[in-house]
Amino acid sequence: MTTRMARRAAGVALLIAALAGAWWWRGPSEAQRQALFSIPPGTAARLAAGETVEVLPSTINLTLNQRDILVIRNDDSAPVQIGPFTIDPGQRFSQRYYNRGTYELMCTIHADQRLRVVVE
Repeated sequence: MTTRMARRAAGVALLIAALAGAWWWRGPSEAQRQALFSIPPGTAARLAAGETVEVLPSTINLTLNQRDILVIRNDDSAPVQIGPFTIDPGQRFSQRYYNRGTYELMCTIHADQRLRVVVE
């Protein structure tokens, strides 16, 4: 009888492990984990004309394992600087965050040249 109980316990443990593995494997896809922002055409011209442009929030909030990939697509005709990276027209910047924290980046889209990324 103890062998039978041990087999049942092992079967239940194996079932739980299989269900947990399936749940983990089925987590959010990379597309679902992205926070996507686009810089529309004409943004650089509007900035040069002295307009206040709000195409990116000054603070972007991300959550680990849910929405932790920042993607900025440049649809404008002029390059954009985000942190140490230049995003040329038609290109995109993608940064995945693995740690919680507040990241201060230089950003040529904002009047104060700053972009804050908060990862919780």
